[in-house]
Amino acid sequence: MIILRLHRVLILPVVILVLLWGSTVAASEPAVQSVTLTERGRDLLLSADVSLDLNSQLEDAVSRGLPLYFSVEVEIRRPRWYWFDEVVLSSTQTWRIVYNPLTRQWRVHSGNLALPVGSLVEALSVVRHVRNWRIGERDALRADDRYEGRLRVRFDISQLSKPFQVNALNSSEWSLATPWTEFDVRIGKDAPPPASSAPPSAAQPGLPPPPVPPPGSASSVPLPAAVPSSPLPAQPAPAPVPAPSNGANGNHPGGINGAGANGTNGANGGHGLSLPGASQGNRAGLGLTPPTESQ
Repeated sequence: MIILRLHRVLILPVVILVLLWGSTVAASEPAVQSVTLTERGRDLLLSADVSLDLNSQLEDAVSRGLPLYFSVEVEIRRPRWYWFDEVVLSSTQTWRIVYNPLTRQWRVHSGNLALPVGSLVEALSVVRHVRNWRIGERDALRADDRYEGRLRVRFDISQLSKPFQVNALNSSEWSLATPWTEFDVRIGKDAPPPASSAPPSAAQPGLPPPPVPPPGSASSVPLPAAVPSSPLPAQPAPAPVPAPSNGANGNHPGGINGAGANGTNGANGGHGLSLPGASQGNRAGLGLTPPTESQ
């Protein structure tokens, strides 16, 4: 009885430690928590949240100045029932976390960009929270087809130097990666073109007139009432101009010197134009005397 009790007392703490250790390991395993794919213009942007923690060996290595490389890989496939799935779009982004022991500065590199950070936690936050990552163009996908996507984050051993690659391949502590996580891909259809705001064209010969909006619609504009036309006032007729005429003696002020009833010239005054047959006594006027005809 005493031996059984001793066994129970010794086994119970061991079982509790194993359960606690298993829950801790399960909680620290890398995993993709959420993935969101959005459209911005003609680009596809991806945002994701990842649960990723470093073990003691990786923390010690990076604190001594060894750069750590983390790669994010995404694939978008089109399922095919008659063959393997078609990979329509794939992209990869790599982050490099570097610590300088002399200056005690942390930096996160992505391509030609370098971001200074204050600690290892801030450096890992860039890898854990992917925001607005451009993975490709929207034209690569069609709105009528169905697509499936998957994502993973892993510690890229191939970027290390050769001696560290050999050590990483022989140790499971350096194998840090999330499993492939699938997500739905939904692409909206193109929006219809905006309606034209140009006014309706006038009716043309041989074509029916354009439709008239109802009077209660917002586009109908009341026309002003027609103004009755009033007749214009009658204008007085201009007075007739009397024609120049010769008097009995051919006298007319401002008239032409012509032969009167007695064959004499009119009174002095006028333009002085002497017609044939008139006397040469009056020289007033312009003095133009045409020659007389010979008998």
